[in-house]
Amino acid sequence: MTGEVVRLPSISSFSQSLTGVPLSSSAKTRSSSTIPSKMAVISEESETTRTPRALLNEDSQFEWCGLCFDDYSDPKMLPCYHSYCSRCLNEYIDQTKDAGSFACPLCKIRHAVPMDGAQGFKPNIYINALQATKNIKNTICETCDDGKTLAETYCLECEQNFCTRCGTIHLKMKMSKSHHLVSEKPGEHGQKMTSRSYCGEHKQEIDIFCFKCRMPICENCRDQAHEQHNTQNIKEFANEVKRELTESVDFLQSYLPSLKERLRDVENHDEAVLSIKRHLIDQIDARSEKLHREIEDLREKFITKINSEIQIEEDRLVIFKNRVTEAITFVSSQVAAAKHCIDFGSNQDIAVGKETLQFHLQEASKMLPVGFIPRFDINFLEPQSAETITEDLFGKITKLGSTTVTVTEIGHYKVPGMHLIRGIAPVSDGRAWVICGFDPRLHLLNRLGSRLRTIKLGNDIDVDYVTSDENDNVYISCRKNRCIKLLNKDTRIRDMVVLNDFPRGIALSQSGDLLICLAKSSTYDKYRPTDKNVVVKYSKLGSKVVAEFERANIQMKYPRRIAENLNGDIYVSDHKEGCVHILTHDGKVRHRYTGTESTKLGEPCGITCDRYGHVIIADYKSNCIHLLDQQGQFVSLLTRSDSVMKQPFSVAVDADGYLWVGGSNGVVKIFRYLL
Repeated sequence: MTGEVVRLPSISSFSQSLTGVPLSSSAKTRSSSTIPSKMAVISEESETTRTPRALLNEDSQFEWCGLCFDDYSDPKMLPCYHSYCSRCLNEYIDQTKDAGSFACPLCKIRHAVPMDGAQGFKPNIYINALQATKNIKNTICETCDDGKTLAETYCLECEQNFCTRCGTIHLKMKMSKSHHLVSEKPGEHGQKMTSRSYCGEHKQEIDIFCFKCRMPICENCRDQAHEQHNTQNIKEFANEVKRELTESVDFLQSYLPSLKERLRDVENHDEAVLSIKRHLIDQIDARSEKLHREIEDLREKFITKINSEIQIEEDRLVIFKNRVTEAITFVSSQVAAAKHCIDFGSNQDIAVGKETLQFHLQEASKMLPVGFIPRFDINFLEPQSAETITEDLFGKITKLGSTTVTVTEIGHYKVPGMHLIRGIAPVSDGRAWVICGFDPRLHLLNRLGSRLRTIKLGNDIDVDYVTSDENDNVYISCRKNRCIKLLNKDTRIRDMVVLNDFPRGIALSQSGDLLICLAKSSTYDKYRPTDKNVVVKYSKLGSKVVAEFERANIQMKYPRRIAENLNGDIYVSDHKEGCVHILTHDGKVRHRYTGTESTKLGEPCGITCDRYGHVIIADYKSNCIHLLDQQGQFVSLLTRSDSVMKQPFSVAVDADGYLWVGGSNGVVKIFRYLL
């Protein structure tokens, strides 16, 4: 099986596709000009998406379609090795095709639509073989004369059962030498399906793999056209590939039970949230009946508040459930594709499919783990006494988070001097570039807190912030120099953008555009109310301004740091205003985060987003780190200042999910986070 291998989208964009599923209309709060009855309120409970039983079944052997989550019916395999029912695939193609191609529902690799739709893709012979193994046991060989010999193999093409002797003869016959014989138990080469492939030109069995041409060949092909190429016996090469694939399969498969347990946990919590909602509404109704008609208007107001808070929890659960469901589907499919190929694929199939299968198994491992479920206790509190019925006397709704997020320090580093850690830019292999004060030097650290190297950008460079892209290019915000510089992975530096104002925080959007916080004054303490401080978006090459978000539009005073979340929302820490502005991708205001009643935001500085859409904010004044969910709702405090690190100022999360925090005293700490 061949096909162009296209790079999968990043985890962040994949996660965005999980959380982008629209809620059903029943999950939206109904508005009404009249006060709903008690039964009407309860009937408005959200209908949560049912989790397919295939995802929770511990005995599942990956024999279900990734679109309908039911048993395969006429399975078709795409060039990326993902399989779906032909009917499901046809419907999906009809709904999503664009310009003659469509994206695989799972890995998003695009494939051309065949002339006859899904029927144009090859049948998944591995799944057919897997299903056939279930029917061999206790059947009789259909060619033996005695009518007693038990069958041990099954021919997929002839749809006949054979004993071992008859099966061997069957594969030697000219008309059936290319057929596929399936066995319940692995043969001498560890495979459950036996087949032979022959060279179309020389009619000789293919038993060699050419590494230069990346294709199976016969001996005559090697002697004639591949004489100077590096080749290997295809059985030996296939066995090496199987060993490599098996290690990845075993690792991912060992994770599936815990993933399924997480999904069950979400289901249980979902039921608990609905139960809480019923209880709270009953409690409010009892209070309402006691105070009669005088408080009917207030009752509606409180119901609305309850529905709003519960809606936030339901939205959060839908996002997390979809994430875990997609993770199980993704990991299961990768495991299935690899196991099918390992168990039933010919040497040719295994050799050809090595790179594609390994690539997808590696992509699946990047999805682990899936994070945590934010939990809150929502209660309705009645007042102790009341003379006049007001909103405060009717009751009060409280919401307390009960989510515990564990962060474990694995290393720290002290940059010489006592200066502020202004920026941290993670790069590959567990490393990160760190800047301290307005010093022109960049320090490269590893996760254990060891300094690997230091480079100096020049005496005249005033560095304020750094960020990086997936190719290890580092973007440097030079404050007094009023420019953005680009440092490539070979440590060559060049000017990327020259500006009229002072650049502070910078970030890369998912499309590769550069987001820049621009200020009229070089420091926030020199801010004047007449200053027009803005956030600008430059094109990928830094050649032109794509968008400008003005202070007048979003009421921000001094934008200090900026980050884009996986759903496209933009988070801007406003040091002077003491809040984080949450904007849509085009600069429209969603809301402002100022903390909670017990955890007020002091002076927000560093801000970043992880691969699951959580937002992490360094609160310099309050000496702590705030964790928000993708909706901008407070979840937990991650860590506080201690005797080693003072006043967190910078935060970053690397590609492997480790949290880096920089303080005011030149200390960088690295934490195990979401792992």
